[in-house]
Amino acid sequence: MQGGGTRLDRIIDTIVGHDADTLVLTEVTRARLGSLQVALAAHGYAHVVAATPPALGGGMMMASRQRFDVRASRCQIGGEDFRWKEVYFAKAQFTLAGIYFPDTRDAIAAFWPPVLRAAEVLRDEPVLLVGDFNSGQSHFDVENDTISSDPWFMAMPFHGLHDLWRHGNGDKREYTWFSRGSRGTKGRQGYAPKGFRIDHAFGTLAMRRRVRRAWYSHAERDRGESDHSSMLIDVR
Repeated sequence: MQGGGTRLDRIIDTIVGHDADTLVLTEVTRARLGSLQVALAAHGYAHVVAATPPALGGGMMMASRQRFDVRASRCQIGGEDFRWKEVYFAKAQFTLAGIYFPDTRDAIAAFWPPVLRAAEVLRDEPVLLVGDFNSGQSHFDVENDTISSDPWFMAMPFHGLHDLWRHGNGDKREYTWFSRGSRGTKGRQGYAPKGFRIDHAFGTLAMRRRVRRAWYSHAERDRGESDHSSMLIDVR
């Protein structure tokens, strides 16, 4: 929800409470990048790469307590380079790519082909791709509906990247974002919200072997600090 405002202190408290080494934050507005960076630096997240978004849009920042090297993007997405950033952790020997998909049907459809091409380039390296995909698998990742991006999402393993949460959870259903109701199923009280799992971590085969666990924290969404749940990944 655009990176904070009056919720900034609560967001920082939640992030710090997870005690993660590295963060991928999406939907951050240009106006909030500076305040987020200062607040995170006070808690040891001294290494930052931020993608400056359009004036009226959201972008992404990655922050870490560990030193990293910023790498040139292997995803060729034209003027929307704020939607993909790559960093390399030399000590841990893996690449982390952060991604922030657009949220409209046509824009999502246009964004997927370069992501799949990038996956082909990255597939033989230890790579973790994390972020808000606004996409999922229709049969498992949405309540009684379909997702237009299903074919591209389902094609990811064929291009070398694997859904790490699904790999460890089989056919379990869990949702990270809920519609506000207008797209829900009509019942006695009007339109009910509908759940979607649209926040994901993908890994190459070399990276999948190093992931101990991938899971979601829903408390921050339930409390209203964010409209998305957080995703956590434990890497050896």
